[in-house]
Amino acid sequence: MVRANFGLDADLRHNFFNGALFSGNDDWFSNADAGTGVFVIDTTGAAGIFSRYTSNPSSRFASFARGMRYPVLSTINNRIFYDATFVRDHRATDSTGFAGGLKNGMSPQLWSSVVSPVPSKNDITEVFLHVRRDGTTSADSLFFFGGVGILGTTGDRYFDFELYQTDITYNRSTGKFTNYGPDFGHSTWRFNGSGQITQLGDIIFTAEYGNTGLNFIEARIWVEKTALTTVNPQAFSWTGTFDGDGNNATYGYAGIVPKSGGNFYQGLQNAASVWSGPFGNLNSSSVPVTTYDPIQFMEFSVNLSRLGLDPMTFTNGSMCNLAFGKVLVKTRTSTSFTSSISDFVAPFSFRSVASIDATADFPVLCSQQFISNLSVRNPLSTSTYSWSTANGHIVGSTTGTSITVDKPGSYIVTQQLLSGCGENGRDTINIIIAPGGNCAVLNSSLLSFTASNREQSAELNWKLSNNHYAETITIERSLNGQHFAAVTNIAAKPNSETADYAFTDVIANVNSNNIYYRLKIADKNGRVWYSEIQLVKNNKAIVFQASVNPNPVTGNRMFITLSAPQNNNAIIQLLNTSGAVMHTHKQTVIKGSNSIHINGTSTWQPGVYILRITVGSEILQQKVIVTAG
Repeated sequence: MVRANFGLDADLRHNFFNGALFSGNDDWFSNADAGTGVFVIDTTGAAGIFSRYTSNPSSRFASFARGMRYPVLSTINNRIFYDATFVRDHRATDSTGFAGGLKNGMSPQLWSSVVSPVPSKNDITEVFLHVRRDGTTSADSLFFFGGVGILGTTGDRYFDFELYQTDITYNRSTGKFTNYGPDFGHSTWRFNGSGQITQLGDIIFTAEYGNTGLNFIEARIWVEKTALTTVNPQAFSWTGTFDGDGNNATYGYAGIVPKSGGNFYQGLQNAASVWSGPFGNLNSSSVPVTTYDPIQFMEFSVNLSRLGLDPMTFTNGSMCNLAFGKVLVKTRTSTSFTSSISDFVAPFSFRSVASIDATADFPVLCSQQFISNLSVRNPLSTSTYSWSTANGHIVGSTTGTSITVDKPGSYIVTQQLLSGCGENGRDTINIIIAPGGNCAVLNSSLLSFTASNREQSAELNWKLSNNHYAETITIERSLNGQHFAAVTNIAAKPNSETADYAFTDVIANVNSNNIYYRLKIADKNGRVWYSEIQLVKNNKAIVFQASVNPNPVTGNRMFITLSAPQNNNAIIQLLNTSGAVMHTHKQTVIKGSNSIHINGTSTWQPGVYILRITVGSEILQQKVIVTAG
């Protein structure tokens, strides 16, 4: 069937429905089928990822994610697209698999992971999630679409989409979850005396698919157990089902159904082989293919409005909001809600918008200059921005991503994600008069900043206005876009109002495909500020190499700097000259540079050894000398 113009037919192709061309329906991906329908997932880099499954087999087991190809809350073909996500999960020997005996209803504080093989019928290969409204008004139904690929195709399959209020996070290094809710690890739904919702809590959709199709989908919410007998919710009805952590649990997941009765969901699995999208797939034998095996892909939808989980049914609801912000997808070993949980996709954010960030080109005015331009640094094309001031003066329009002001004062910009929605966020800029009206020292301003790859060198170019007030420019570089280090310092050009700058950074030996740059500009008045970040694609494969420090090894610790070609598990072994393994160390490594510490080296016998490092199918060996002391 088609719901909110989205094809619910257990395939991924837009303009294609029930195994045939069908101009007009939306779906996850495009297979170049002509029609008016659109696809929702960003496919950046798909061809390269799929080709690496053959050229670099270890990449088949790595995880990656893509978001929606439109800005959040875009209106496309008269329907509001809230967000969409595609996540390719780890598989086989999985670093995101639950330790034995853990269950739904337990606090995530008690959950932990183990690196071990996951049974194929529980091994998630990828998940899909999309939420859209079937129109542009609050009266139009809100639909939740989910999809799951499972490695195995034998036996019944059971999975959960668990939706959180908190910013729940999984830490791979510790195997633990953090930022869970306050009530036994979850957030609780609460109601007033009339049964109206006053506080949102966690939600779980649990599904069971057999060899012949969908058996059922169940919706539950996290509540205090007494609510089942003391609260008559206005938005939905209790089913009487309740499960927490044990028989005496005071909080747990309670089943809900629509007030008006009837099904609130639909679901299907692929009975025959279907196209698996531009990122490809691994079949049940872990071979890269472009199709799903029969019953390897499952798809479902939930009408959130019918079920009573549309924010418009809440007393403080807004059409821009959703009843969740983080999503955890996991599999179970049997039909029981409290059976052991097996594989999981680490929690990912959904319908998140960065906090509004505003700036001014002249935050300090003087008697000779009373004009300043205020703007939003990170505007969202689907948002409306409104400006106001109680003690300043805005010249012209008070809406848009930028305004002009001609008086000192406090200026506030608010963001509205969609017309009719409440305020999503705000930022304040204070424009002041220079002390004593003295404008001898002004701030420099960045007019442009670009970075590009030129024959394995990063070419940086920028232009400063009010340049003669700049002191120094520091070029900073990062391999992850978060942690920056200085590359060099450049003195500002003297006696020039506007100046052009250029810098070449040799990146031939930088082991990262993505290199980020920013400028740190220090003015003569002591102000330090940063430019926006520019990305340079290195397009250079990371060299698999390692160095040992110190070598010869002395003391009680050995440091290894490892350049890994992909995210994977590393096995580090120390072999004697006869080939016997004297020491083994296992650690998860990330693509790029890794620092590995091995303790206890003072107990090793002095001599010559071979250090063997295995990452996926890659093996590296080098000589290590151990000395006494």
